[in-house]
Amino acid sequence: MTIKVIIYFFLFSISLSSCFPSYNANNKEYRRIKPDFQKQKAFVINKELEREFTILKQSDIYEIVDDSTDVAKIKLYELVPDERFQCGNLMAGSMLTLGLLPSVYRTKDTFSYDVSDNDTIKNYQFKLEVNQSLWLFNIFRLGKTYNKQAGKALLGSYMASSK
Repeated sequence: MTIKVIIYFFLFSISLSSCFPSYNANNKEYRRIKPDFQKQKAFVINKELEREFTILKQSDIYEIVDDSTDVAKIKLYELVPDERFQCGNLMAGSMLTLGLLPSVYRTKDTFSYDVSDNDTIKNYQFKLEVNQSLWLFNIFRLGKTYNKQAGKALLGSYMASSK
């Protein structure tokens, strides 16, 4: 009896660890986008919002500097997740098939910040659409983190809005 429990526990543990997350920007054009404009130097006032600061750095929209004199100042706001209802556990299919069946979870987070340059303050607000994929073969795509892909989505949204 105890051998069966140990075997079931071992199989259950393997099924939970066989799903590796990977992230992609939802819009395929944003996945390989590069900035085609001259970057403005900017100082981030509230770097303590680490996740938002990392996303802004990954976006490569601004040249982030440590000196606040004579540069634009950016005030970040907390990332606002989409509060839409999700029915069921989207991971269940991947877990039950030991990661062989991929599952995708789509997020739409709102990223906003203010840029103050001289005496003007401009507010920017973008929807970051990032897909999270759970799949066994994502083990080969471990570098695709949420922050990197959200940065690409931010860059793509910024470039699309400024055209």
